[in-house]
Amino acid sequence: MELTIHIGPHKTGTTAIQTAFARAAPALRKEGLLYPKTNWHHPAQHRLAFALKNRAIPGADKPDIDTETDELLYALDRFRGDRVLLSSEEFFACPPEALSRLKDRLGVNTRVVTFLRRPDNFLISCYNQKIKQPGNGFHAPIRRFLKDPYSLTPEFDFPTHVTTWAEVFGKSAICLEVYENGPPLARLRALLGQGHMPPGPPARLNASVPGVVADLMRHAKVIGMSPAHQRALLQRAGQLFADCPPFVVADADRIAVIAALEPELDALFKSFNKTNPYTRQTFQPVPAPRDHNANMQDLMRLVDTLL
Repeated sequence: MELTIHIGPHKTGTTAIQTAFARAAPALRKEGLLYPKTNWHHPAQHRLAFALKNRAIPGADKPDIDTETDELLYALDRFRGDRVLLSSEEFFACPPEALSRLKDRLGVNTRVVTFLRRPDNFLISCYNQKIKQPGNGFHAPIRRFLKDPYSLTPEFDFPTHVTTWAEVFGKSAICLEVYENGPPLARLRALLGQGHMPPGPPARLNASVPGVVADLMRHAKVIGMSPAHQRALLQRAGQLFADCPPFVVADADRIAVIAALEPELDALFKSFNKTNPYTRQTFQPVPAPRDHNANMQDLMRLVDTLL
């Protein structure tokens, strides 16, 4: 039996992957590939990941690592196929001690798949995810993280987390993939020999909101707008500004983010006999249809819909 653990990280097509495999799970099982409902929170094995982190799931309970591992081993023992897939973006930043404990208990041939994304786009996407979420209290301006990318999310330290998985499971077990080389769902299907799987969702899942919506949500939190009103704002602004461009960040700031990670990423990719695709020299400018995210004109357009 070969076990594939897809570890994300966040904002690399994980929701599309998990939704597609969950929907196709009954058919895939008949073909010898198990995407188990074991350890599920939503359509992924998030319970196992949070147990490895010794953290509670937001809005839910705190999974126990022994209980979750026991349930997984029970599912593997009952399965008569030859391939198993686990997926959770929360796996990416798990501590080494917990990963070693999991490896010791699994006792099966394991492959670990991760998709790394261009650092500036990864930062903007993670920021967008946090800022659009109603009621989470996050309202820091993006400029804070442009100066210190690592402070936005622990996952930003790609080299440390990939190296941790490699040290526990062995470098030969790691499939280090580049997000920009093609849709992660299609490439994971190919790795698993499931190119004929049903297609992914017709629309992007958990997509970033336009820059104007993100900015309005930030200001809503700054003034202390209630979570209920924040949810209403997200829905109304999302509809009104649906065709507006993504979050605007100057190319100079994008290059600075890439530069912050470049030495470590050079070393990481070199250790896998690959060339770092994320460098200042290979940077491709991002077209910016507007030089701002939200301004007074946008605000008045929103107010006009309420009068």
